Amino acid sequence: MDIRLRMIGLVRFSVLSTNFYTDRFPTLEERAAYLFSPERMELRLRYFETLCLRSLTRQSDSSFRLIVLTSEELPARYLDRLLALTEPYGNVLCHAAAAYPHYQQMKDAYGRVQLRSATHRVLFRLDDDDAVDKDFVKRTKALARGMIPVQGGGRTPFAIAHNRGLYLEKTAAGPEIYDTCEWAPLSTGLSLVAPVSHKGNPYSCNHRKIAQHYNTVSDISVPAFLRSIHGDNKSKPAQMGLTRKGTRAEAEAALEQHFGYTMAELAGLLP
Repeated sequence: MDIRLRMIGLVRFSVLSTNFYTDRFPTLEERAAYLFSPERMELRLRYFETLCLRSLTRQSDSSFRLIVLTSEELPARYLDRLLALTEPYGNVLCHAAAAYPHYQQMKDAYGRVQLRSATHRVLFRLDDDDAVDKDFVKRTKALARGMIPVQGGGRTPFAIAHNRGLYLEKTAAGPEIYDTCEWAPLSTGLSLVAPVSHKGNPYSCNHRKIAQHYNTVSDISVPAFLRSIHGDNKSKPAQMGLTRKGTRAEAEAALEQHFGYTMAELAGLLP
């Protein structure tokens, strides 16, 4: 089978939408005040630069496109800093969207990348305060290529969930690093593989429930994600599965081997 993949990731950076965060902030003005507050902006830029962007720009396979979706209302001083971080990388596109329904913003953002002669798309998602391992792109493409022929002869969309990883958590005693192997898919690196004609993406449904909507492959071969817990997470982080089964020393060794970080480097992220 002739399989030509186009891999595209989407990271949201303080996107102002008409129907997102409405449970906490009823008006658009309240949402903008929260999203673009100086304290929050400093926090999100620090996480984005140190975790998310660094992990994606140091991939062993750099043949993919990354869309950083932000808001037209992002204050200029923060947009300038975001562009300064992303512009050095030819495969990273920063797109500022107007305020309209959130899912449509993401569909439109994915659509900004040309598919060229691809037969299949591999669309992944990642939050701006999380990271993926150094071989994430290479391994996900290999899984996609292997699975496509047995998914309806290449016509059936399917998801790839990376369910083994590490948590980096802010605690009263200082930053903690520990292992996890989840039974339900996380958002970190969740990928949807489909023919280019398919209109869905990994934000189409709740990531924990994606196996109700798509055939789903759960990969636990290596620690694939680093998820940060720091107090400004939009949703309350829930650990579903085996957690803290290894020692801190083993978690720190995995952090360095698979992500290229040391705990000394990350300690300042969680003041």
